[in-house]
Amino acid sequence: MRTIVLGDTHGRTDWKTITAKNDFDKVVFIGDYFDTHESISSEQQKDNFKDLVAYKKANIDKVILLFGNHDYHYLKTTNETYSGFQQWHKTDIQEMLQEAIDADLMQMCYVERNVLCVHAGVTKTWCDENLVQKGFLEQTINDLFKYKPNAFKFTSGKNHSPYGDDVCQTPIWVRPQSLLQDRIEDYIQVVGHTTQNKLVVTNDVILIDTLGTSGEYLQIIDGVISATNVLQIHAVSVGLRVVK
Repeated sequence: MRTIVLGDTHGRTDWKTITAKNDFDKVVFIGDYFDTHESISSEQQKDNFKDLVAYKKANIDKVILLFGNHDYHYLKTTNETYSGFQQWHKTDIQEMLQEAIDADLMQMCYVERNVLCVHAGVTKTWCDENLVQKGFLEQTINDLFKYKPNAFKFTSGKNHSPYGDDVCQTPIWVRPQSLLQDRIEDYIQVVGHTTQNKLVVTNDVILIDTLGTSGEYLQIIDGVISATNVLQIHAVSVGLRVVK
């Protein structure tokens, strides 16, 4: 069994090179398909997302498209915007995302054995507040996204970090420090959301928002987890194993 997990996309097309060079059983995209600090135009971002959706449709059981905060703020129900929001392209992006959601092509969470993939991370506090049962984690979180999407809004207020560094933050907003303090047990969490200079592994949390820096992505091959460069220059074991 080989699974590939790719960090935040933000309009980048690296995924095409990675998926073309690898045989895999699953490929998981960690979200944030839109908004960028690089020279990637809005039209290029939209075209790239169309290609991702087409790729999902052509490989319906092999491709997992997760949701990120930079996708979430375009939804009609959200009524909040974050950095990089593209006001002039809001309607186009909103329609593209909604069509993908309505066609069941996108989800919030993916679990493979004891590996939990989600955009930013899942804390015990958020699970308790939203009645998420550990034994039904993937189903419950994905059902929440489908039927109660406001459960994933940014948790704001004077007692909360404006950066999202709170244990009560949602799975598309919590930051690594808070996640490490309050992570749910018995899972290896693979998350993006917070840019890293290189892929980071600490206390059963793997931070993979590295496509724009080191170019690394994650591979899980027969229970062995490794980091691989986008050009396949190196592959390094990260010291964690999946429960079989």
